[in-house]
Amino acid sequence: MILHLRHSFNDRNPGNDKLKLQYYIAKNCHIVEKGLALPEPRKGFGRPKIMSLIEKTKLYEQNYGESELGCAVRDTLREYLCFHSAPDNTLDSELREKITQFLIDHTQNGKGGLKMLTKIQWNEFSLEGFEKFLKTRHSVRDFSTEPIDESIINLAIKASLNTPSVCNRQGWKVHYYSRKNKIKILLQHQNGNAGFTDSIDKLIIITATINAFTRYEHNQLFTDGGLFAMNLMLALHAAGLGSCPLNTCMPYYKEDKLKEIADIPKQERLIMMIGIGNLKNEFKVAHSEKYPLEQILNRH
Repeated sequence: MILHLRHSFNDRNPGNDKLKLQYYIAKNCHIVEKGLALPEPRKGFGRPKIMSLIEKTKLYEQNYGESELGCAVRDTLREYLCFHSAPDNTLDSELREKITQFLIDHTQNGKGGLKMLTKIQWNEFSLEGFEKFLKTRHSVRDFSTEPIDESIINLAIKASLNTPSVCNRQGWKVHYYSRKNKIKILLQHQNGNAGFTDSIDKLIIITATINAFTRYEHNQLFTDGGLFAMNLMLALHAAGLGSCPLNTCMPYYKEDKLKEIADIPKQERLIMMIGIGNLKNEFKVAHSEKYPLEQILNRH
């Protein structure tokens, strides 16, 4: 809790710290996007947050330069002005002028605002196909000796970036290890890889940075990090690779030691390790029978 209080950001005043300021801006930018995506957005919604968003984005750019985050903010505020261009959606002159001045000399970048989707896109998918895909994913502990093409892992991580997160803050981090001796040392600090340590070709440690969360979101980083880790394992499965999630539930002093050995910053919390390898032509996995629906589903 002390670690969280030290590195999380204050939702009212994030200060000048680069990461805290970045995640504050991302949070409030997404709040505006969500407001625009409602069935009937309220005229003039979010005025205090928009005023603060502009000021904090200016502060970030003064201290750290322009970035894609600033492009996302400006694209979102263009969408906000567009919404208020209708005769019955007038915007007070002060806020309109503030946004207009903020947008001067910056062009549209397609980084923020709204996307239009069509229901027909969902015709490409089916629940049956998805269930079949999920049922073929297993935790693999019997990998082949063929080295993994690192570019495939990069593509799987890139695909996983589409994971949802609280206010689109994307507080997850990926630490990738490819050297066998380093992997072996790291796995000595994880209680669950005995018997197949040497067959793991590559290792990933998923973390979440406390800087992305507010003082009261001390559990949210595990939710967001867990969602990302699951998507990454599914992406690796889709790429034809095997993976095994390895839990990092341990006392804080052990987590601190592992982070030191793994070169992971103190402000990041461990979510899980993922051991990765190529698949053999034929291999064994645990049956892992799942509970029946009736044991899980509670109808209210």
